Amino acid sequence: MPNYSRTWKKFLEEGELSTSGLQIQKGLHPKFWFKRELDPLVRRRLIRIAENVAKDLNIDRYIDDIIITGSIATYNWHTLSDIDLHILLDFRKVDKSASLVKKYLDSQKALWNKNHDIMINDHEVEIYFQDNSESHEASGIYSVMMGSWIKKPSKTAKELDIVTAEKKADSIFNEIELLQSMFSNKKYRLVYGLSEKLKSKIKTMRQSGLSREGIYSPENLAFKILRNNGLLQILSSLKSLSYDKLMSSGDVKIKIG
Repeated sequence: MPNYSRTWKKFLEEGELSTSGLQIQKGLHPKFWFKRELDPLVRRRLIRIAENVAKDLNIDRYIDDIIITGSIATYNWHTLSDIDLHILLDFRKVDKSASLVKKYLDSQKALWNKNHDIMINDHEVEIYFQDNSESHEASGIYSVMMGSWIKKPSKTAKELDIVTAEKKADSIFNEIELLQSMFSNKKYRLVYGLSEKLKSKIKTMRQSGLSREGIYSPENLAFKILRNNGLLQILSSLKSLSYDKLMSSGDVKIKIG
């Protein structure tokens, strides 16, 4: 049985996804912010992490800024919020082919996040490499390098459409449940192809919501429900485990699409 079986069993027993992490808080996270300024000790640790990562990849001389964004820099933080630490640089200064640089840095990002479990005030640090030309939808952006806000977060009076978000998340949950059943029945090739399609579907759903209504869109809230409940991790595990099973059996004829 896959190592996420305990988590999956919990979902099957409870039959519902938690939405507790979607509420608007009265203030910024008190373990990180004081009068809307980042704790100096936290700031120094984040700078050191980013600089060490960039130095290991020999791109430290290209850093233009180091920022934090995501829910930890807004009023909708929760106990499962990651610290989204973005290293900003001009990809074209690294190499003329920005697309190649992006592919390389994306792979290094995934590897780093997989191999490290750095916690600051009980929240995990996740690194990202961001091209200066890349647009970034966020309600709060703070420059760790400069020690100042690029975009100050604000409380919103908008009522969150939790009902629609739950419906969207539940629909995807059902698809993941079906993939789990297929995996148990050893339909590894089908699981691999469908999990890839579902990951793409979730990405498109979230991007659509962000471009239309921003971070409080039902689509982005659905993404957060899935992520906070561990469903995205389960989906990734199903994809990688089915691939491993196919490779182990010598069945390399994988078709996606």
